[in-house]
Amino acid sequence: MFLKNLEVFGFKSFADRTRIEFSAGITALLGPNGCGKSNVVDAVKWVLGEQAAKTMRAEKMEDVIFNGTESRKPLNVAEVSLTISNDEGLLPIDTSEITIKRRLYRSGEGEYWINNQQCKLRDVRELFWDTGVGKAAYSVMEQGKIDQILSSKPEDRRYLFEEAAGITRFKVKRAEAERKLERTEDNMRQIELTLTEVKRSYDSLKIQADKTITHRKLKDDIFNYELDIQLLRLKGFIQDRHNRESDIEKAREGRSRVQAQMDEVNAAMSEHMDEVNEMESRLVKIQQKIYGLAIEERSKNEQCRLLEQSKHEAKEKINQLEVKKKGVEEKIEILTDDADEQEGSLHNLNKRLEEIAKNICSFEENITVAGSRITENDRRSVEIEKEISVLDVKRSELQKQLEAITENIVTQLDIKLKEAGYSVQGAKNAQDRVENLVAQLKVLASGRRKLFSDFAAADSPSKADISRFGSAAVSAFSEIEKLLENLEQAVKAYVSVTPSFIEEFLSPEGIITQKRSIDLHIQRNTESVNEKREHIVSLKSQNLDLALKMEEYRVTLENLRINQAQMKTQIQSAEDQLRLLHRELSGQEAVLHDLQNELFTETKRFDDIDTHIADMREEIAGIQSEGVLLTKQLENLEKTIDSRNTDVAGKREVLTRLTSDIGKFQQQLEKASLDLATAETEIRNIQENFRDTYSRDLMEFEERMLTVNVPAAQLREQLTLTRQALRDLGSVNYLAPEEFAETKKRFDFLTVQIADLQKAKDDLKRITEEIRAESTELFLATYNKIKKNFHNMFRRLFGGGRAELRLVDPQNVLLSGIDIFAQPPGKKLENIALLSGGEKTMTAVSLLFATYMVRPSPFCLLDEIDAALDEANVLRFVQTLREFGNVSQYIVITHNKKTVAGAGTLLGVTMEESGVSKLITIKLENDSEGNIILPEPEPFEEEDVEPEQNVYIPPHPPKRRKTAAGTPVPETEDGSEKPSDVQTD
Repeated sequence: MFLKNLEVFGFKSFADRTRIEFSAGITALLGPNGCGKSNVVDAVKWVLGEQAAKTMRAEKMEDVIFNGTESRKPLNVAEVSLTISNDEGLLPIDTSEITIKRRLYRSGEGEYWINNQQCKLRDVRELFWDTGVGKAAYSVMEQGKIDQILSSKPEDRRYLFEEAAGITRFKVKRAEAERKLERTEDNMRQIELTLTEVKRSYDSLKIQADKTITHRKLKDDIFNYELDIQLLRLKGFIQDRHNRESDIEKAREGRSRVQAQMDEVNAAMSEHMDEVNEMESRLVKIQQKIYGLAIEERSKNEQCRLLEQSKHEAKEKINQLEVKKKGVEEKIEILTDDADEQEGSLHNLNKRLEEIAKNICSFEENITVAGSRITENDRRSVEIEKEISVLDVKRSELQKQLEAITENIVTQLDIKLKEAGYSVQGAKNAQDRVENLVAQLKVLASGRRKLFSDFAAADSPSKADISRFGSAAVSAFSEIEKLLENLEQAVKAYVSVTPSFIEEFLSPEGIITQKRSIDLHIQRNTESVNEKREHIVSLKSQNLDLALKMEEYRVTLENLRINQAQMKTQIQSAEDQLRLLHRELSGQEAVLHDLQNELFTETKRFDDIDTHIADMREEIAGIQSEGVLLTKQLENLEKTIDSRNTDVAGKREVLTRLTSDIGKFQQQLEKASLDLATAETEIRNIQENFRDTYSRDLMEFEERMLTVNVPAAQLREQLTLTRQALRDLGSVNYLAPEEFAETKKRFDFLTVQIADLQKAKDDLKRITEEIRAESTELFLATYNKIKKNFHNMFRRLFGGGRAELRLVDPQNVLLSGIDIFAQPPGKKLENIALLSGGEKTMTAVSLLFATYMVRPSPFCLLDEIDAALDEANVLRFVQTLREFGNVSQYIVITHNKKTVAGAGTLLGVTMEESGVSKLITIKLENDSEGNIILPEPEPFEEEDVEPEQNVYIPPHPPKRRKTAAGTPVPETEDGSEKPSDVQTD
């Protein structure tokens, strides 16, 4: 046994909590029409997940909740629980019993439970996949479903074979995989579009970033080359300063030694040499001044040369900065134009988005207006229905009045006839007498007319003829007079037997006129009802048109919303692009600002150097002028000294020699001092120039100075090449590397996503193909088995003939429809749509049992599918049903006695209380002779069932059955049972 019990509360007509225990084999569900039998089937379908309100015979799903009766209030919840035995482990839950419960509140909220654990509708449906059980499987067969199986559309029959083949799960998974595949392809298209845009930025920024990195490297190389060159120069001048300081020390020592010797000579010549000494002293001072001026001039010239070099470098740098500034300004202009164009595009997109939003509002208003019109039409239809009800009540009253007045007419007529002594025979005799007398008068008048005509035609009648004519005339008038007297008496007799009250009936105030007036009111009432019903039909037609328009509006509205979402995506992309442009523009403006500042600084430095050079040249001119004057003074003084020292020639030679020696030492000292001053000036100039150029102290790199070993010429050559490469590089985007890093990160992320989506797409395609192949194999195997079983079962149920299943499209098995061809005995093979109702039912039953031979459903509900079968076919159906009763559990709703006779358990449905369904169970047993024994009914738990309840008890000849009260069922004269106390349908 698979289906154990069903518990219903608040579902349709089951107001009280009702528990239905099901037995193995065949169970018949009985009861009069309208008692709620089909509600049991609806409850099973509903708890298994039925979502269509029309399938539940309701307008909306909330209608399945008990709506109350005259004596009961409505309930706010409907609940159905279905307990299933899972001893064989058919369902994928490791428990011996599974309880499915569904609950619906009047607010519209619904809940599903599996073994008292709340779940989703999908969980319930997945539980019964490929078992034949479900709201749309072949475990529930109704008359309407017979038509669905035998529909003219072959595609509508596929569900039966798919469920039997066990591919419903695969079909759902394949559909889900195809939906995922479609979503994946949509995502790939969107990401590819985004990746295309990012790729353009990626390529552009990559070139710019590489160029910027190269620019930065070249700048660093230039700095390092210039640093090394300056360090080498500084190193050389420091070494030279050290050497000059050593030379000065040596020269001073030699001069001191020679000076001591000269002091000895001068001491000897002191008395003669005071004046010479004075002049010598002056000579030395002048020479020292001359030497100092020479050293200062050389230093000034060197400084001037260095300043000229710095001026030239500053000029080159200013030119470079102006070129860079021009390039940045051009790029800023281009970016500004792009930003303006992008803002215009963004404005247009926002405008289009506003238009779409307005259209959405317009269509929503149209839908609201159409819905209001539908509601108004429904309200008007309800009002017209109420008016029709009022007219029906009035017509009913008029019908009652008509019946009353008709009865009154008959009564009054009977009374009047009795009062008048009216006799049909007397009236007939009186009428016959009047008619005879009238006929005699006609004959007599006709004969006399001919006689008078003949007499009038005579030319000259004789007296005898005239006398004879006069006598005949007198005799004729005497007969006429006698006949008229008799006619008068006959008329009086006829009048005496004719009712005089007919005029009263036919008068304007008479009862017949009243009846005609009521008939006219009834006719007008009926015409008004027909007009109102036509108006209702017109309103419903309008509602149908409005519903179609609303559906069109909704489709258009959905498309507009999709366009709105796409437009928002485009706007977001445009805004992102605009932000990138603004960010790049800001970066370029910052670069321009830095260039302007740097250009201003270099220009100011160039002007300062130029001023310094002019001042230096003026100083050099002054030094040269003073040197010329001192040289003339020295020459004059030397001549005077020579003339004054002629008298001391002997000592003069020594003194000359010593003077020459001291002069040499003095020259060495002067030269070393000049070189020292030049070296110190060079060192100071190098440090100042480096500090002015790079705003850094050159002595920070003192350690590096000791390690530089590349020749200066090679460094200058590399510096020249690097500067040329930098000039060839042109303008660069200084923010490009950072922007490229951000774009590269996004590009790599999108690339990985594309690869992941492609892999997912390939996996989904592979899974879909595998599912399709496996589903095709399972479907074909099941289809071939059902096809063979269907032919055999058809021959068995029809007693011959043949049946065939054909795939409409054998090349496309998973989508192909299935045609059914049937040939009952004695007929030609034809499509199922051409068969009679009974033949269709038997064909559908054959297909159902053929399916059960392949994959039997654990239980099956059959709702009056035997209604169109004749007695012989019912016997075949019941016999086959009994055979399959050992395989599946059957619950049959039927009114056929022979079908009921084949059941092992009876479920009786009754309405003891109006509008509230209740059930009783009757289990059937066989006696020693094989006949069915009816035990006392088993009451349900909620309350006892009275024995007089209106329960349908089927007959089972030859033994007489008993009613629910235990009394024998009475029989009619022909031996059949008389349904006196037993309600039948």
